[in-house]
Amino acid sequence: MQRILIPAAGCLFAFLTISSCRHDGRTLRPADPSQNASVFTPSTTTTIVDDSAQPVITDVTDTAIETAGTPFVLTTPWLDDGLIDPKYTCSGAGLSPAISWTGAPSNAVSMALVVTDTDSDGFVNWVIADLEPASTGLAESQVPIGAIEGTNGASTAAKPSVGWKQPCPQKGATHHYRFTLYALDQQVDLPSGSPASDIIAIIDSTSIQAAQITGVYTTP
Repeated sequence: MQRILIPAAGCLFAFLTISSCRHDGRTLRPADPSQNASVFTPSTTTTIVDDSAQPVITDVTDTAIETAGTPFVLTTPWLDDGLIDPKYTCSGAGLSPAISWTGAPSNAVSMALVVTDTDSDGFVNWVIADLEPASTGLAESQVPIGAIEGTNGASTAAKPSVGWKQPCPQKGATHHYRFTLYALDQQVDLPSGSPASDIIAIIDSTSIQAAQITGVYTTP
């Protein structure tokens, strides 16, 4: 049998001829100009991360300690509801007691102390203001330079005195003396000898924090 060899070019022509025979009659729409560009799909994807959007990790423990701070505490020579030493009363030398404080608010501009007899309708035994927050206290029987003292006694007293009025209940009577230290957001800025009510009104309106302690005294 004689073999008939068809050149490779003939095979290609035959294939194209057969393919054209299978045309279904539809015409392809010409390509849009924008589609003429080559399309390249990278094998890997690169993601750009914005560092500014990442969460910042803080030390919660340190923040809590800083926020908590030190409690605002008033200290006197006696404990709260403790007995007042007679030297601070009319039974002794009548000295004004030393006081000290810790934990004053950082935004305090001045400090003020008001002492009242809670068993005598709020009789004012002492009001002293314009104390420096950084000083952290008053020495016994001393008034710092720049501080002011108001009148003491009841508001109806005919001739109230100025400064510390030592506790002096009637014989055998027990009275409670409330010491309240105020942190203020401004100076009182009144002259010494001003009515206690005027100074206390400013204290009430400018106080940002207060600490309190009570002393008890019974006249022998």
